[in-house]
Amino acid sequence: MAPSMIFMIVFDALILLGAVILFLRPSFTLKLLTWILRHTLVRLRVEGLENIPDSGPVLIVSNHVSLIDMLLIQSVSRRPVRFMVHQEVLEFVPTRFIFWYLGVIRVPSIRRPKAMQRFFRRVRGELRKGEVLCLFPEGGISGNGGLMRFRSGVAPLLPAGVDVSVIPIRIGMLWGRLFSVHDGKLKYRAPRSLPLNFSLRIGAPASTGLSAFQLRQLISELGAEAEAAPQPGELPLHVAFAKRAKRHPFAVTYLDADGTKLTNFEMLVRAALLSRRVRALGTESRYIGVLLPNCTSMAAAMFGVLFAGRTPAVINFSAGAEVALEAASRAGIGKILTSRKFLHKLGWEEKPGMVILEDEAKKITKSEKRAMIRLVLLLPFRMLMRRLAPESAFNAGREAVLLFSSGSTGRPKAVQLTHRNINCDLWAFWRMILWSRRDRIVGNLPLFHAYGFTVEFAFPALSGTPVVYLPNPLDAAGVVKAIDEYDITLLTATPTFLQGYMRKAKPEQLKSLRLVITGAEKLRPELAAKFRDMTGLEIIEGYGCTELSPIVTINLCNSIYLLGRHAHHPGSIGIPLPGIHVRVVDPESGVELGPDEPGLMQVRGGIVMKGYLNDPEQTARVIQNGYYNTGDIARIDRDGYVYITGRASRFSKIGGEMVPHELVEQAIANLRGSEEREVAVAGRGDPKRGERLVVFYTPDDFDPAAVVEELRKEKLPNLWIPKTEDFVKLDRLPLLGSGKLDLAKLKKLAEEQASA
Repeated sequence: MAPSMIFMIVFDALILLGAVILFLRPSFTLKLLTWILRHTLVRLRVEGLENIPDSGPVLIVSNHVSLIDMLLIQSVSRRPVRFMVHQEVLEFVPTRFIFWYLGVIRVPSIRRPKAMQRFFRRVRGELRKGEVLCLFPEGGISGNGGLMRFRSGVAPLLPAGVDVSVIPIRIGMLWGRLFSVHDGKLKYRAPRSLPLNFSLRIGAPASTGLSAFQLRQLISELGAEAEAAPQPGELPLHVAFAKRAKRHPFAVTYLDADGTKLTNFEMLVRAALLSRRVRALGTESRYIGVLLPNCTSMAAAMFGVLFAGRTPAVINFSAGAEVALEAASRAGIGKILTSRKFLHKLGWEEKPGMVILEDEAKKITKSEKRAMIRLVLLLPFRMLMRRLAPESAFNAGREAVLLFSSGSTGRPKAVQLTHRNINCDLWAFWRMILWSRRDRIVGNLPLFHAYGFTVEFAFPALSGTPVVYLPNPLDAAGVVKAIDEYDITLLTATPTFLQGYMRKAKPEQLKSLRLVITGAEKLRPELAAKFRDMTGLEIIEGYGCTELSPIVTINLCNSIYLLGRHAHHPGSIGIPLPGIHVRVVDPESGVELGPDEPGLMQVRGGIVMKGYLNDPEQTARVIQNGYYNTGDIARIDRDGYVYITGRASRFSKIGGEMVPHELVEQAIANLRGSEEREVAVAGRGDPKRGERLVVFYTPDDFDPAAVVEELRKEKLPNLWIPKTEDFVKLDRLPLLGSGKLDLAKLKKLAEEQASA
């Protein structure tokens, strides 16, 4: 027989043998496929691998975020894993053969009790043999990237008298999905970068008696732990923008509504030149104040300060000169970048330490400009960053910004946020909003506002999403015009601001919008209904605070593909973004509460601030064991959606009972049927009952006696119903520049009524 013929026979035999092995050994096939993926398309980061036992029965409990979850889990287990998959997932045609080949265990519908009993017996039998099984308690792949409701705990699956290790695993996807399932169809989402970053956080063995809700909370907490640390390839904000500018020099990311715009290359050159001027200031403070309106010059100033190795401290000019400059002084800010034209518009005097940008621009010579253009144009990215920002180029743990809290309950606090904080928040936000390259943002919220800074400055720096700045968020006509002219798709606003925009807009001017997110104050149902009728969109309510970078939750519907057009949990602030954990605890004991039990809301994750500047005592009071105490009273339902009941500071203790101000406000608003904020409730001292409610209102046609009578008809608790004499007419309700109620001013007005 010819050698060539022998070679062909051996080659064919090897192929046949390989095919038989692949067919008969699914676990080997999984490992082979995963090895190929991990060396081509996927970068997997694993923590806690030692928690999976090498012997004995194991039940893995994991969240379900993609079609390759089984590959990822099998790749980290030294033993073969049998997966339990729900009936409706098995019926998905494109993957039916794969599930059959892998020998998955079918989880029947709960409407088939006999089949369910057979399933329990089979699982218990496998565990008695010492096998490794894996359950996805959500029942299917997450439709929005967040954790869905867990259908059951693990107790019914465990055989009596057998010590089973229950191992929780949290699969995290840092950069979105390649494939997902919606309406029985396979959806492809182009990756923003390759390789795709996945993470597996493997927890210590869990109690076998945990309920479905407790298991969900446990895996959510694992996610917060996994994404708290710096991630692979993470860059500070200014460096991420510089990298994008080098790759896309002619793209425009930052522009003004009046038509002023800078290409990425021009913005980088301007920021680099300004960084030289900032270094020349010679101040010892690591903070440089920035006092400017939303505009491209503001963005350049922020980048310039960061490239100079300093941290921008954004001055809240809406608070007034005295409050704003006093807060800056307390933070040790000796130099403030500002504009003479803007100071004149504010009516502020020029103070010592203010650096006028118009004057600094005149000091930059033509030769300096040419030299910087050559530097930015010719140097490779990493070499350029070491030249421009040697202190901060590749350190995401440094501070990104110093923001001042709204001061709604007292004196503003200086909040330190790192690049890690901002990145953690934005990477989650990025993949949850179904982002596309067609998206555009309107820069209406001032950058001293945490949401404005994060979504309207930092997010464009990371993603390249164009942002159109307006200097005045109250310029409703200007905002509407910008939405119409620039085909804005993403709008963020407080309900108060949004209401002003709706008054100025015609429905066709808002047709480009696909997603509208509100926060900072309660979204009134009447306003949401009016906006739905006007645009066909649902207002998506979110929640956050400056100390949390700021986005914590967004009220996502069950499928990301319905985002902005449908809401499944009206009245909720939504589910935590991936990598963020929210829990509710008893305010007195600190014990975590179960579903639908109201308590104190706490948050954990990479978004939790570094701390309050020069205030370690206050920092220690609000951050304990990695959890930030929000001061809000909330409940979490079984689906994981969070509902705010009220602010801890917005309760009055009347006759020993806690009365929520916001629910009283909502009850009055429902009676009035208006989408506008017409009333605000505060508390004041009362010698007999501890406190009493004071209702401030603005409409001329408001009849306190009639409102009290209607509240009684609605059968509200008597303690919730204010006295007629405690209604006070105001010309306008006290608001902060962010659109929030000024609670400190409201409290002061209420106490004044007590002494009147």
